[in-house]
Amino acid sequence: MLPRHERRRLEEIEDQLSTEDPEFARTLTDPSLRRWKLRRVPPRLAVGVLCGALAIVCLFLGEGGSFAAAGVLSVVLILLRDWQVDL
Repeated sequence: MLPRHERRRLEEIEDQLSTEDPEFARTLTDPSLRRWKLRRVPPRLAVGVLCGALAIVCLFLGEGGSFAAAGVLSVVLILLRDWQVDL
């Protein structure tokens, strides 16, 4: 917790910013206006990308069957990343 004089000074700076540049002050305080929002990556998409990377490694190692299996798995996982099973 900040000491009282530092909190008061911080409030003065916030008030000054609000009067000098209200648009900028609003973008700092309104979370819906922030540009860099963290997005949740679907787990199947992440696993699909990793399988794609594994397929490329298998290709360089000369493992044709493994390349095909990992490639097909990555394509299926990426294409079905939002698919859900209702039980």
